[in-house]
Amino acid sequence: MRTTNSAFYSRLQSHGGTLVELIELETTNVELHWTTANQPITYTLSGVPTLYEPFPGMVPGGVEESVDLGVAVIDFIMANTGDVLRKMLEADEFSKARLVVGRVFADTPDMYRMPYYEGVIGDFSYDRKEIQGQARNQFKSMGIRWPYYNYQDKCVWRFGGTGCGFNTSSVTQSIGSVAVTSSSPLIIALNSGTLSAFAAGRFDFGRLSVTGGVNSGQVRTIRTHTGDLLGLSHPLAINSFAGMTLAIYPGCRKRLTEDCKSTYNNAENFMGFPWIPIQEQAF
Repeated sequence: MRTTNSAFYSRLQSHGGTLVELIELETTNVELHWTTANQPITYTLSGVPTLYEPFPGMVPGGVEESVDLGVAVIDFIMANTGDVLRKMLEADEFSKARLVVGRVFADTPDMYRMPYYEGVIGDFSYDRKEIQGQARNQFKSMGIRWPYYNYQDKCVWRFGGTGCGFNTSSVTQSIGSVAVTSSSPLIIALNSGTLSAFAAGRFDFGRLSVTGGVNSGQVRTIRTHTGDLLGLSHPLAINSFAGMTLAIYPGCRKRLTEDCKSTYNNAENFMGFPWIPIQEQAF
């Protein structure tokens, strides 16, 4: 933060100008910058300008102050759009992301940034449309669910993420073209023989990234793989396949023996407990 600016506080006391928030969500690998203004704001710190885009969501109740040790909590809802969730989940760091909020005058953001809130992301949930969660101030980070991971038979890591440690590029297949007339937004038909070297189901639960064509940039889960047909989790946005190129890699069903050991030789990073007896076996 900058040193105290008397002009900022003078303007604040005179109620001259509109205050907006600058929001920073940061991990060791990812930095995201937003503002509550309805247009982008550029904030310059130590000569380095940073662009803050409009925040794709809302904070339903603002910051709630608690009487016990002054804990501040923020509930948030934001659109699951762009690379927000993908970047965070790929790094397995969304639940540890640092949240910093400051306030500036919308028309003169470089005058001064007033510190407002600093904390970490706690529990969160998401679907295809939105991400919901809660941020707790830095002294409440211990309030995250503990132990963080559930004891379950299957691995809890995201395949290819930091915790998993497996390099998905080693099993990624580049597809130079698709069968244009046979494909649909939900079923992608590859040219005959494209995946002949792989057994049916090899790419189930894997990921498909469109690297060329009008749908470029879209990512889908591969629901089913049969021969040269790839069934997607949900349709592509545009029903056009001319010039389409793809990158696909298989999924992982999070099983120790069948997946981590036999398929990916990655048992040392397995984060599951397959030998916990189910209720019928225990009794």
